[in-house]
Order: sequence, then structure tokens, then C-alpha cells
Amino acid sequence: MIPSETGCRPGGEAEADEIAGLLDRFQREFDEYTPGAGPLAERVRAHVASEASVFVLAGPRHVGVAQLRFRDHLFTADPVCLLEEFYVVPEYRGRGYGTAVLSGAIHLARRRGAATMELGTAQNDTAARNLYEKYGFTNLERAGHPETRMLYYEREI
Repeated sequence: MIPSETGCRPGGEAEADEIAGLLDRFQREFDEYTPGAGPLAERVRAHVASEASVFVLAGPRHVGVAQLRFRDHLFTADPVCLLEEFYVVPEYRGRGYGTAVLSGAIHLARRRGAATMELGTAQNDTAARNLYEKYGFTNLERAGHPETRMLYYEREI
């Protein structure tokens, strides 16, 4: 369970349409491919049902979302949490929702036994990078594909 003071809660199959709408909006905002909210909702439901992903929602109107995936670590017994998607609706940025989503995601990952959280973010997304660094994520400067300029961050949790 995520503490109520974060303003976050896990999202399940009942919130699949809202989660998909946020993820679709995220992709569109950054001019990335999206199959649309309808197909995404079906994928969200499938991920929740199979426990392939865990979703965290923020705000009373669900203005932020994080998608978490877990994998076994090859050298330790602790799972690793991948912060796969992270989004706050533009008009709600700067109001603490990003902090709430990230805090809720870290808390949920700890409760699931993860010792580390990893993520990738665009080099030019300075707002997200500032938030991750504020929360103790280390930029390992592993740039990805030269056209996307993705950076790799990780943090012990």
C-alpha cells in the first residue's frame, strides 16, 4: 500500500482507461508513437492482470502516472524496479504531483522487495532529470541511441 500522504494510489484494471489516457497523452506531448488510448487500455489491463506492470496514480483527478516493472537481478536475490513510464499532465506540473508519484513509486517498489530502481530519460528533459536527481538518482551518463539522447539513472531504495 502507498501511504495516503503521497496523494497516490496503485492503479488497477478499474483505472485502465484513465491510465491509458495519461500514457497516450504523454506520448503525444513528446511526439512519440502511440496506438491510441483504446488499445493502450487493453494493454494496461493485460499488464495488471499478469502482474507484468504496476501503475501508480497521483491526484484526485489522476493527473500523474508511473509504470513500474520488476525483474530479478542476476547477482542478488533482490528484484530491480524499472520506472518505465512517468508522466504528469502539463497544467499540474510544479504543484508537487511529480514528487508524489515518484515518492509513491519508490515506496511501492520497496514494499515489493526491490533494492534498486532504474530509469531512462531524455537528455533534454531537464525537469524530470532535476526531480530524479533531487530524489537521489545517479546519472550514470550512459547515453543511448545518439538521436534520442537517453540517459540512464539508478538509485538504491
